[in-house]
Amino acid sequence: MITERLKIWILLLVVAGCGTGTALAQKMVKVSGTVYNIAENRKVPFSDVTVDVYAAKTVAVGEDMKKILDSNDQEKTLLLDQEGKTTTDENGYYEILVPDNGALIFKVGLSPSVLKEVRHQMKIDVSIDEGVMLESVTVTAMRLVLKPEPKAPKIIGNMLIPYNTFKLPPYFGNRFSRLIIQPYVLDCETNDTITFARPSVYDGKEYALTQERKMGYDMDRDPLRPYIKAEALTTRAMNLDWTDTIIVPDPNRNYSCFAIVNLEDYSASNSRTYQINTCQTKRPMKFLQYNLFSEQMDPLQHKERAQIEKRNTSDKIQLSFLINSDQLTDTPENKQSLAMLRNKLKEIAESPGTVLKEFHVAGTASPDGHYSSNLSLAERRMRKIEQEITSILPQYTLERVYRNPHAEVAPWEEVVKLLERDGKSTEAGKVKEILAKHKDIGAQGRALKQLDWYSTVIVPYLDELRVVNYNCLYEIYREPNDEEVMAQYREKGLKGSYTRYEYWKLFQLITDEKELEALYRRAYEESLEQKHPWALAGNNLAASYLERDTVDTSILEPLIDLSIHSTDYSRMNADGSRTEIVNRLEVVTNQLCMYIKKGDFEHASVLVKILPEDSKFDLLKAYTWALGGYFQGGTTPEEKERAHKTFETIKASSPQNEVVMYMALDNRAGNAAAKASLAKLPQDSALTWYFKATLSAREGEIEFMNTVIALSECFKRDKSFVATAQNDGEFNEDIIQAAMDMSNL
Repeated sequence: MITERLKIWILLLVVAGCGTGTALAQKMVKVSGTVYNIAENRKVPFSDVTVDVYAAKTVAVGEDMKKILDSNDQEKTLLLDQEGKTTTDENGYYEILVPDNGALIFKVGLSPSVLKEVRHQMKIDVSIDEGVMLESVTVTAMRLVLKPEPKAPKIIGNMLIPYNTFKLPPYFGNRFSRLIIQPYVLDCETNDTITFARPSVYDGKEYALTQERKMGYDMDRDPLRPYIKAEALTTRAMNLDWTDTIIVPDPNRNYSCFAIVNLEDYSASNSRTYQINTCQTKRPMKFLQYNLFSEQMDPLQHKERAQIEKRNTSDKIQLSFLINSDQLTDTPENKQSLAMLRNKLKEIAESPGTVLKEFHVAGTASPDGHYSSNLSLAERRMRKIEQEITSILPQYTLERVYRNPHAEVAPWEEVVKLLERDGKSTEAGKVKEILAKHKDIGAQGRALKQLDWYSTVIVPYLDELRVVNYNCLYEIYREPNDEEVMAQYREKGLKGSYTRYEYWKLFQLITDEKELEALYRRAYEESLEQKHPWALAGNNLAASYLERDTVDTSILEPLIDLSIHSTDYSRMNADGSRTEIVNRLEVVTNQLCMYIKKGDFEHASVLVKILPEDSKFDLLKAYTWALGGYFQGGTTPEEKERAHKTFETIKASSPQNEVVMYMALDNRAGNAAAKASLAKLPQDSALTWYFKATLSAREGEIEFMNTVIALSECFKRDKSFVATAQNDGEFNEDIIQAAMDMSNL
């Protein structure tokens, strides 16, 4: 405690320095200068040590202040006039206001202070040599330097785990001060600040008491209260261990950690920034082997309801007749055609979505014989079929349909076409010559009958000309068929407008993977615009992305509801009119694989809990937990059991993963087990030698040469590991450079 006698003595000292006689003769001047360190025959400004400079109004007051400073009593020092004090900057430079007949006192650490009389000077430089001040002034300087050695952080999943120890030298702190350590994380590539970590606050006992009074005895008003440590700040040397777990957005990037160290009391505040973690990062899971898969949804299992539309449709049939008769030939073809005609007409008549627009019946006779007789025969054949049609259709339909029946005799030119169809070009040419000579159809027939091969070649073709052709055109409201959907798509492509049913059809008809992915994207984007995300299109789009190793976690987000902790959950809509399936298994599986590929293990660890208890997903779950860092520890029995199961599952998945998992434990037992497991790996592999080098490096400086040799053997087998090692916090620059030299790289 500061005694009343000491307070009175300090007060008298101040009053003595403010006497009126002296004050009247004094003039304030600004004195500046540099404090030099000339140790080892070099004269350099003090940069790593702060020098305190005090102004005294008289030399006598300065001598009394010197005695207080030399006592190294922090309580007495704090009672000196802090407004008449300054410190040197990083260049050893200072400026201070002081009476021209006053004095300056220089104080470095625990060394005796140095007094310099001003004597009307405006520039005063001081040189100190490792505790000896030149010009017959003796000084003992002690360096009080806080310099944390940057460490290599660790990344597991999205968790960056930085750490360091702040070694405070003696008298760095005191019981009247507060020490604030504020770490923050930088992206090593962009130098952007990613986040601020939790600060650490250490209060001296007297500072804590004063702070409580200032807060009105309600420390909740102090915003730093949650971060105040139990250990009190004192003048003794202290080792402050610090570590934190910080979620980073992309675990594939490198991050460094800095800390602002601020020491303050109620009169002054000094802060410096230190790098406490390097960009070289330990990634114990980077060599984990794992395979991800994608889950397509089968369109046939998720059929869309067709939207019927009005479509123009036509049907055609052909019926053959006996020679010189209106009776149909007794053939299977005729029977099938006639049955189809009756069924179609009946369907049209009874279907509420079908309207018959028109039908045409054309009767044809062969040209063999008299033309008028043949034409009459064609008319009888036409009327026979028309009567068949009208007997089926109701009267109100017939009154509204357009009919245009007609009969004709087939010209001999039709025979030419049939001959050419069957490759009989010689015979067709001969017939053409005869037809060219004779213009009358009767004369043409008589001339053709003179041919030797008339009965054997031409007559069989006449049967094909004794027919009735029926053509029906009607409108029907029906779903489009495959041909119609493809025809529309080929015409309009992705710029066309399609119903969900037509998209569903196209998903089955398109075989080109790029074209199909574009179709999935178009259909899914339309469904999002309509505020009704389509699971089939969205899921298969995501699966297509996964198959070509592309990541976009935004695709499936609209299809997942994390408030529902299961897959394929049937949920009823607000008015109870229909149900929908939420968190389809394929969607959840693909999104989980997306998160893993992206390195977003924070979201993956949430989504994996939705997957069902099925052995099919055991390895995928284990990959998720392991890559996210949840393979050891745990706070509840369930978490501990899950961590143990994850570790054992991944360890058993491959010999390489066994080594990786043991190394990821990052302890002596894990390292020892990893060394034993190395025997299961190919001994001439570059990766095996890299593992050996890593395990050797963890033993410290004593294994320096063994580490260099192992890393060199790795480099000799695969030069790409040089870049891997340079970014790996397991190795320092000396090890890497020595290994490269040994490998002649």
